[in-house]
Amino acid sequence: MRKTTLALILSLGAGCAAPPPEPSPETLGEERQAVQASAARVVATRRTVDEQLEELHRVLSEFPSEFALGNGDVLSVVVYDEPDLTLEAVPIRPDGKISAPLIGEVQAAGRSTSALNSEITSRLEEFLVQPKVSVIALEFNSFEYTIDGEVVEPGVYPLSTEVSITKAIAKAGGLSKGQYRASTIELADLTHAYVAREGRVLPVDFVRLFREGDLRFDIDLRPGDYIQIPSGLSKEIYVLGEVREPMLFAYRENLPMSRTVAQAEGFTPDADLSRIHIIRGALHNPTVIVCDFRKVIAGEALDVKLEPGDIVYVPETGLTSWSRVMDKILPTMQSIWTGFLVHDALND
Repeated sequence: MRKTTLALILSLGAGCAAPPPEPSPETLGEERQAVQASAARVVATRRTVDEQLEELHRVLSEFPSEFALGNGDVLSVVVYDEPDLTLEAVPIRPDGKISAPLIGEVQAAGRSTSALNSEITSRLEEFLVQPKVSVIALEFNSFEYTIDGEVVEPGVYPLSTEVSITKAIAKAGGLSKGQYRASTIELADLTHAYVAREGRVLPVDFVRLFREGDLRFDIDLRPGDYIQIPSGLSKEIYVLGEVREPMLFAYRENLPMSRTVAQAEGFTPDADLSRIHIIRGALHNPTVIVCDFRKVIAGEALDVKLEPGDIVYVPETGLTSWSRVMDKILPTMQSIWTGFLVHDALND
């Protein structure tokens, strides 16, 4: 359980997909009805499928279209009408460079093929009139992606060709299965599964992709992408923010928010108890509930019953935007699990 959750937390970094828009009262529907009897209000609700796809396309468009080359990649450098200057298949050396006729050493690693093309062309202009150069990547040996969690063979895989999310899962042997009461069950929690790119969670709906075959979410992976498939067997509640002991707790049925927060050893002086946030559901597409702890304790409102995977966040005074809350949650979770990791290592 710890290994899976730790991998999820560490991969998220400081960023996540852009938050959904603040909903109007008419759009909250059942999610508002679920908390209207308590001291809570829904400030952000899950996006529709079309809204998720729109957000996914927008986020993907923000990443560069070209990859940065790396050590071990094999290039073809063609100088038209100059066969003596052409390199048929030259690997990028461990120092990140290649050697080319006339111009000598050229830094290749960390650059795109178009950027490398431009430099070689510019340097050849000292010797040729209007040289025409074409740099082509023949092999990508430095590109990798990682898949962890409830797959048969988690690990780091080469990204030498185009690989989509479903192909990556298939290469890893598929989703893990186990035995329960003489029946085979799937161990993966697709609701909380995610793919992260450069520290940002992409709004990919794994449930629709794998349960309903909606291939619009089956995006191609890029170098460095991280897929996490958490376990459906682990049920935890996180209590974070302005509490004295940010922690995670095992979920129990009918677990109220107030009792869970109380187990975190009290609040800091900066805690804003009137706006405790509960983040529920997938991190890339959550429902966010804000409740007044003081009213609950005073008996003026009903408590909020938590669900497995909920994150209870006690904000600091003056923190007005729930999207800013998301920016603060993940580093805190990382520090919690780093502590667990150190503790386990010392005990071992």
